[in-house]
Amino acid sequence: MLWIIALLCLGIVGAIGYYQGPIRATCSLLGLIFGSLLAAPLSPLTKKIVPILGFKHPAWDLFIPALIAFLIILLAFKILGQVLHRKLSIFYKYKKDDKSYYRWTRMYSRVGLCVGLVNGAVYFFLLMLPVYIAGYFTTQVAQGAQDPSSVQNITKLREEMHGLKVDHVLAGYDPTPKQTYEAADIVGLVTHNPLLESRLAHYPPFLTLGERQEFKDLGNDVQLQQMIQSQASIGDILKNPKVQALVTNTAITQEITQLVGSDLDDLNEYLRTGHSPKYDAQAILGLWKIDRDATFAQEKKKLQNPTPLNITKLRNSLMPVMAGLNLTVTTDHNFIMKKDTGNGLQVIGAGTWKKEGDNYQINLSGNQPDNAEVAVKADDQLLMPRNGVTMVFSKEL
Repeated sequence: MLWIIALLCLGIVGAIGYYQGPIRATCSLLGLIFGSLLAAPLSPLTKKIVPILGFKHPAWDLFIPALIAFLIILLAFKILGQVLHRKLSIFYKYKKDDKSYYRWTRMYSRVGLCVGLVNGAVYFFLLMLPVYIAGYFTTQVAQGAQDPSSVQNITKLREEMHGLKVDHVLAGYDPTPKQTYEAADIVGLVTHNPLLESRLAHYPPFLTLGERQEFKDLGNDVQLQQMIQSQASIGDILKNPKVQALVTNTAITQEITQLVGSDLDDLNEYLRTGHSPKYDAQAILGLWKIDRDATFAQEKKKLQNPTPLNITKLRNSLMPVMAGLNLTVTTDHNFIMKKDTGNGLQVIGAGTWKKEGDNYQINLSGNQPDNAEVAVKADDQLLMPRNGVTMVFSKEL
């Protein structure tokens, strides 16, 4: 397929060069070269045009500004070539004899063919560059025969590029930010390992997003969860209305970008190992679930007279209070307590946290005391005083 595209580019653009002549073909070649070199540097200027054209999602900013700059430069050189060609053509047609004019026409077409072939080679690499970029992503999420034909063709072309070493040439001119490829690696990793979806949701910066209703709706969408678990194609997943609403929501995508920033290496490491080099130092971050047995054992030690009757009374008094308690501790220093009431988790207290020495100081509304010291043990246990009881929570991994 790659050779067919290459021959078509050489043949079609070469023929155009034959009829256009070397001046217009050379100006087009210069436009291609300078457009490719200056597209990225000029993209901050053309970026202002993108919203006017109707492309408002941040994802368009990755390549639309550069494409606009490239097309403007190419058009300018084509206009220049047309002006120069017209002047030279008029000179030979009206100011030279017929013999000189026909000799010039024959030579002009043949040189134009040669320059056109060079243009065809440049067009081939420019056409293959988007395929090279998109193919990296489609290769990561490829599902085989169930993928759409367009995705299969892009993946196949990417594989042919690698086999023919064409990707080595294109890599030197690839303007795509490193973070885009890192994001593709993460999408591919989660796509082929559905069990990592839960770990992804537990990544500390994403805990804040998890409090938004849009993400709660995703988690409650049974059909979507079944698609993810069955490793449905990424195209089918993106067709889900709730997913569509998220990926087209500019505010949410910008918030995700701000939360993760350029730390996709950290996210990748977290998904692979369950440990985050950046956030592991703040052991309090994460989702915590009440450990009723550990809490009961902790309070049992405080009994001065641990008779069977007193132990039973303690158990009967503690269990209803502890039932369904959960904590969410986020990177923006929010400390949220929830309770499972049978109709989902309900917020029963919200406050803040800060590091105090080896422990953490929390301020939680509805808790007694409101200001309390929380300890986090190395075995992923959180000890929190609440209404005279030292609650023990275990981290969800």
